[in-house]
Amino acid sequence: MQEIKTPSVFFAHGAPTLALEDTAASRFLKSFADDMPTPEAIIILSAHWETQGLKLSAPGRLRTYRDFQGFPKPLYGIDYPAFADEDQVDEVARLLENQGHDVVLDSEWGLDHGAWVPLSLAYPEAVIPVIALSLPFGSTPATLFKLGRDLAPLKTKGYLIVGSGSTTHNLRHIAPQGSPAPDWVSGFDRWLDQGLETGSIEYFEDLEAAPDFRRNHPTEEHLLPLFFAFGAGEPNARPKLLHRSYEYGSISMSYMNFDA
Repeated sequence: MQEIKTPSVFFAHGAPTLALEDTAASRFLKSFADDMPTPEAIIILSAHWETQGLKLSAPGRLRTYRDFQGFPKPLYGIDYPAFADEDQVDEVARLLENQGHDVVLDSEWGLDHGAWVPLSLAYPEAVIPVIALSLPFGSTPATLFKLGRDLAPLKTKGYLIVGSGSTTHNLRHIAPQGSPAPDWVSGFDRWLDQGLETGSIEYFEDLEAAPDFRRNHPTEEHLLPLFFAFGAGEPNARPKLLHRSYEYGSISMSYMNFDA
């Protein structure tokens, strides 16, 4: 395998229509790979694959799982023909097991929209092998930070590590596309940025104490993948905000590099 160093990044995936719409976020994703080394493989943990225990993709073709309803018809015609390489899956599984994780290979899930939507924009040719990692029920910022840290050595082998979610995500407060973000949304992003800048996961020990936490995250699964990417970053690095815009008012489209 080629010796290249790839980063750990966080992708906001927004609404599934991100794959179709021309927005600031979709344009950013389409240009993402321009300034990055080409990965040997992509490991992605999406907010939408929650499981009992830790699972990862079994080798082979990964189905494009359209886990949504009521969206425009063209969205259901998109196919992202990604695949998981057998040797790479084995390498990831062995590393996780050596770090004390119980791992189950899954051949059913494939890639949900939290994975295939951003990847279809950033790597539309679907020629880079992809390994999806699940979000175990009961995860915390600390457990996901450790999971990312345990996988971080793979970056030196060319694995791009991706957490996919949203730094703010309250669908009950969505507004028309183009609406400005309310103060409780932008304020939460500022609090989050300050915590990431400390370089310490301890800042996030009590999410309930964060300003307007439950208003931004009625459930926390969309925020948690951020801490996976945070953990996989270089210990002495500080995150670089690559892009931030807001869609539908309450959805933060934030993209971060934890190895900048």
